[in-house]
Order: sequence, then structure tokens, then C-alpha cells
Amino acid sequence: MNASSKSLQLVHLPSSTRLATRPNFYRGVNFLLRRVNLQFSCSCERQLKRESENDAVAGELMMLGAGLQRRSALIVVVACIVVIGNAPQKTLASNSPSAFVENVIYSNKIAIFSKSYCPYSLRAKRVFSELEEQPYVVELDLRDDGYKIQDVLLELVGRRTVPQVFVNGKHIGGSDDLLATVKSGQLQNLLSKA
Repeated sequence: MNASSKSLQLVHLPSSTRLATRPNFYRGVNFLLRRVNLQFSCSCERQLKRESENDAVAGELMMLGAGLQRRSALIVVVACIVVIGNAPQKTLASNSPSAFVENVIYSNKIAIFSKSYCPYSLRAKRVFSELEEQPYVVELDLRDDGYKIQDVLLELVGRRTVPQVFVNGKHIGGSDDLLATVKSGQLQNLLSKA
């Protein structure tokens, strides 16, 4: 057997040791670090031991091989720690509620942030239905992140209430504000600009 036929055997030992976690690391998911015991099974090493009882050169080669094994094992462990420790917390901004809200507002002619059971939201949707316009509606009560979207709306327009209506990227307001823009003719002007 030659030195290249050595195999690396990983033995996983259960552990309750936690890897040092950072805040919001994958949204609270804590990685459990398993202790990995690296064992090198190598019949070549055993054979070298038998042959090297009287041979000093073979003994030095065996010690050199064991040192290289330890170094490669250390490199593997350090690489694993670096990869796990430097994992991105949140790389995609498009998954954030604020990016979603901005995308909805600026990608659609008409955007309504609504709740399916709200009578004011139903009234706002009915206004656009009567004008034969098709709004993009985000039903906040049917989404897991609806409360986060309402927080973004609070920062953006100063209100958490629904509905919040946007036409061509411009904030119209709630249901009463929408009716006022319809009566004044401003809504028709905004819709015709698109």
C-alpha cells in the first residue's frame, strides 16, 4: 500500500454543545455543533510500524506521515468552523418586508395593502372595480409577515391602518382618502398618466 491509499473516517459523537450563535443567525436557528472525531484508518501505517521496528528511516517516514495527517485534519476542522461561522445572516434583500413593499408599490399601477375582512378595504377594492381597474392587492391577514408589512407602512406613510392605496407609486391614503380623490377627479388624472 502507498501513502495515497489512506482514507479519512469521520466518527460523529452526539453532543449538546452549541456553536456560538450570533443574533438572528438564520432567524434564531441555532446550529448544534457535533464533535467530530477524526480517525485515520490506514493499514499502510500499521505495515510501516511492523517493518520499521529495526529500520530508523521507515520510522522517520511514519512520523512524517502522521504529522501530515494531523495537519490535514486540523485544516479540515478549521475550514468547517470558518464556513459555519461566516455563513450569511440574510443575503437577499428582496426577502425583507421593506423591499417587498417597495417592489409592490413601484411595480404595479395600483397597489392596495388590505385585509380580507375589513369593510374599508372592501370599499376601496369596489371603487377600482367600478372604474374597471385591476389593482394589485396584498391581503395582510393572509400572510405570515403581514404585521411586518404594516410596520413598514407605518414607517413609510405614518399609518398602520388598512387599506393603504398607492397609484403609480404615489400614496393616496385610506378608503376615505380614495373616495375624496375620486370625487375631486385626481384619481382619474393619476390613472391616465400611466
